[in-house]
Amino acid sequence: MPRADATAQVMIDLHTHVLPGVDDGPDTLKESLELCRAAREEGTRTLVATPHVNGEYPNVTAAVVQEQVALLNRALRAENIDLTIRTGAEVALSRVGEMSDVELDLLTLGGGRYVLLELPWTSALSGAVAALRAFAGRGYEIVLAHPERSPIAQRDVGLVRQLVESGVVCCLDAASLTPRADRRTQTAAWELLTEGLVHAIASDSHDAVRRPPKLVSVLHEAGLTAAQIDYFASAAPQAILNGQAVAPPPEVKDRRPRRRFRRPW
Repeated sequence: MPRADATAQVMIDLHTHVLPGVDDGPDTLKESLELCRAAREEGTRTLVATPHVNGEYPNVTAAVVQEQVALLNRALRAENIDLTIRTGAEVALSRVGEMSDVELDLLTLGGGRYVLLELPWTSALSGAVAALRAFAGRGYEIVLAHPERSPIAQRDVGLVRQLVESGVVCCLDAASLTPRADRRTQTAAWELLTEGLVHAIASDSHDAVRRPPKLVSVLHEAGLTAAQIDYFASAAPQAILNGQAVAPPPEVKDRRPRRRFRRPW
């Protein structure tokens, strides 16, 4: 269980796949409720539903997201689970060019001005940068989903710095800070975090067990302080949901244990 002093503010999980039967998250409403119970036990009070909007799930539309969020909130009230689901989406960068502002307005995080974008799973740098610039020109604010997992960002953290300096916000997956992630992802996550390029951290949960909504407990395990956790999992996500500017992130030191190498003699 998360420490009491690490949950002084309302914890917000900005990136979750909690809606039933729409993408690679829960298949049923029962499984969605199990995920929600696990999140509430973790200390989280708000989950943002961010189903995939990409070529693999063409039926995930703004209307579907709105309908499923309303359904799930009704189910939570019926089950007396003290948790709120907000609307959103994890939009593939390759899709935004073909989506209208009307559709995107209904898929922003919490109905604000921020859109959660997923970088392509390739190392095609120039095309991604051009697409990001074109999208920013439409007047939306950008939150990059788990940049530490993108080959583009892993190869060039300097690019992420340029994007952040231009106003882009970054949201890490909490598990990327732990040994449960592969070494390249974990290294990129800590580099982004310690260089002040991370503004929010979320669970990217898909179910209650395999990819659970662990947030505060994982950040505490990673060595973050209560004040840092409040920023990454409460204050900054709340500003994003409100459509407000996000305050600069706190300084974070790499808390990973150092490996000790035995001399060969």
